[in-house]
Amino acid sequence: MPPEDPDNAESAVKAFASLKISSRQIALVNALAEYRNLRKAAAAMHTSQPAASLLLQQLEGRLGVPLFERLPRGMEPTPFGEVLIRFAQGVMHEFAYTEAEIRELAAGATGLVRIGTVIGPVPSLVTPGLLAFREKNPRVRLAVEVGTSDTLLPALVRGDLDLVIGRLPDRNSHPEVAVELFRNAEHMRVIARPGHPATRIKKLTLHDLVHLTWVLHPIGSPMRLRVENVLALAGMADPLDVIETSNLLATTAMIDSSDMVSVVPEEVAEYYARHAMVAVLPVELPMSMANLGLLTQRGRKLSTAVEGLIHDLRERVGLSPRTA
Repeated sequence: MPPEDPDNAESAVKAFASLKISSRQIALVNALAEYRNLRKAAAAMHTSQPAASLLLQQLEGRLGVPLFERLPRGMEPTPFGEVLIRFAQGVMHEFAYTEAEIRELAAGATGLVRIGTVIGPVPSLVTPGLLAFREKNPRVRLAVEVGTSDTLLPALVRGDLDLVIGRLPDRNSHPEVAVELFRNAEHMRVIARPGHPATRIKKLTLHDLVHLTWVLHPIGSPMRLRVENVLALAGMADPLDVIETSNLLATTAMIDSSDMVSVVPEEVAEYYARHAMVAVLPVELPMSMANLGLLTQRGRKLSTAVEGLIHDLRERVGLSPRTA
């Protein structure tokens, strides 16, 4: 074994010495972020209030800035405190992920991949991609979360997910997200139950559906905004009768038991139609969602398993390997 380089050893010691923040202080910052009260934060850590106060004083002394403003009824983070809260929350998320990955490795797995995706690419891209990856890597544990981009992106930034297939974010609002354009914009279709009266209308138009109950995503979601804009342009200015949900099971169950209609990505509509679970109404819906992309956390080192799945997904959609 070669002798240790004393210069490298000294640099490592200095690097660790410069941190000077303990796990207890990280836990305290997280507790204060949650409770905004020193007594409650101390109780959550199973320590005394004076001990928690000393931990905070030592940390503020180390950094040379106030982290929390002491108020009559609690504590609020200063701008410096907000920065440290983000760091502390990131550490806790990373530790939880690392702990889970170690447990998986100890149980015989060779890795853990946590993927988030919007519903549209699930039938034609995500499912076949994961199955093919699983066949080559049977001991890699896969965890899949299906949701909307506005919930998946924060989960990616927090470190709860390794990659997301979702709609491209505003780069100014999410500079920490690296984006690869993954596919063209999603087209949307109106669906109803098989045998719905609308399936028998010749030259069906959106106006024929205005009196029906629509099952749509909640107000403020990208899909809801686009659907409402399209219907308004079609002259359907009257308030729609709407039931709100982003859950596909709830959507299909409601339209199966009624004459309600809904709007879903074209690939999802075709998948359910092939299994005779819905009817795709022959009506033009001149709208598409924003382009989908493969999103990862910028600057974060990805595991071999995550890189392997990303490589397979790139090949599936014809992307060349990322060089940046």
